[in-house]
Amino acid sequence: MIRTDDIFLGAFALSRGGDLSGVEVQGVNGRRVAYFHIDGPDAAETQRDYYQGPAVVHLQILKASVRRLKDAAFEAIRAEERNHEATGEPGSNRHHQAPGRYRRGNR
Repeated sequence: MIRTDDIFLGAFALSRGGDLSGVEVQGVNGRRVAYFHIDGPDAAETQRDYYQGPAVVHLQILKASVRRLKDAAFEAIRAEERNHEATGEPGSNRHHQAPGRYRRGNR
């Protein structure tokens, strides 16, 4: 299994037949970071190829995998924020950060 916050390593692993088994969100230095859990038969070989060079992949599949991981990461972060907001934890509501016209719903 690969656990990484590197979206390109994750996309590379998915493009080689890996399966996204989960997204974990952790607070790091005041920000939320998504860690991808990717299962696959050759996780060690995939990481070695990614970091040491002979990484060949179909570009369209890689691009689609990056998009999939971004969507999964943002969904996991939003879900965590909703959970924190429901519990009333301080710092969980970022509504004040939105520009005025978006807060009023005037998109």
